Amino acid sequence: MSLRKTARASLGVLSAVTALSAVAVPAAMANEAAPASKHDAPAGTHLKLTLFAAAPTGYKSPDDLTRLGDVLYVAYQNNAAADGTPAGSKTDIVGFDVKTGKALRHWVLPGRVDGLTADPRNHRLLATVNEDLNSSLYTITPTRTSGIVQHYNYSPSPAQTGSDGTNGGTDALSVGANGTVYVAHSNPDTSLPGANNTAATYTLKLSGSTAKLTPLYGVNDTAAVINPAKGAPAKAKLGLTDPDSNRWVPGRDGGTLIQDAQADSKLVYVSDLDAQHPTVRQLNLVNAKTPSKGAATPQLDDIEPVSGDGTLFVVDSAAGKIYKADTKGVRPGTLFASQPKPKDGDLPNDPALAVVDQRTGVVTHLDVNVTLQSPKGLLFVPGDQR
Repeated sequence: MSLRKTARASLGVLSAVTALSAVAVPAAMANEAAPASKHDAPAGTHLKLTLFAAAPTGYKSPDDLTRLGDVLYVAYQNNAAADGTPAGSKTDIVGFDVKTGKALRHWVLPGRVDGLTADPRNHRLLATVNEDLNSSLYTITPTRTSGIVQHYNYSPSPAQTGSDGTNGGTDALSVGANGTVYVAHSNPDTSLPGANNTAATYTLKLSGSTAKLTPLYGVNDTAAVINPAKGAPAKAKLGLTDPDSNRWVPGRDGGTLIQDAQADSKLVYVSDLDAQHPTVRQLNLVNAKTPSKGAATPQLDDIEPVSGDGTLFVVDSAAGKIYKADTKGVRPGTLFASQPKPKDGDLPNDPALAVVDQRTGVVTHLDVNVTLQSPKGLLFVPGDQR
């Protein structure tokens, strides 16, 4: 997932809170304060990781992952850049048996896959390519022996031309219970003339060879602040420059979409999804512990809510490995997050697997038994689906 835009170092200073725990409010209720429970996991909770699968020979840089049926699918980006360059670059989509880790299926898509999710209603995978520019969409419908791959061009194009050139593509996807597809507008152009309020997230519909995009909400919409700093307004413009990973969470009135704005160090909660105008809230993020190379706000690559007993899969992109952890005992509603190794221009965060307190915005690193080089993709599989 891309951090092409330079991260902003300041979101307003949040006061240090004493309850830096792994407390998490269920996503659909993130705007409502909830008292801490005596069963909440304390900060620094240990999570044991075991190796699920190493990268097949010749593949590298795993990122997004999803599950369809009994198969876990992983996108290996190899040397592909965020705009699909260089010529001939490709992503390998590999399907692993979710129980054994054995590689079962394989497809190659041109460019860089940075959004990958399952669409169970249609028994297919959805994959976005080239999140910064030259973006398009693929579907893969697995068959018993192979799969049907279809390509779609966007209408309108998510790329826009402003004073700093042409920017924009698509990133993470989530699918709601009613089949609605939500896709992040990655690298939106914030230098457009006039009042720029381009889409932060779209809904998507497929017709023929076209993927029609409809804005869900804008990068500069005014949204309630879940955790305003002392003296700060209760509402503020989102000011998003880097919509990235997202997750749809079931709930009333169409559920809630959680959108991570990576370089902006915030989460956006979009609820009332069945309404003509959804409700938008924002959560500013702060590190529980100052990173080793200096103070910074968190830059999260992926987020994943956990509903209780099951398995959490964690991608270590730099190591080319996928790990798994038993989540028995984890409080339902806990939101896990990955902080990758910073690239040039990024804020100096330490790579880690973390949890997010959805009331305070505090991101707390977990104590794990493996040194993660650059964690990225996350996926939770409930215990009754393992």
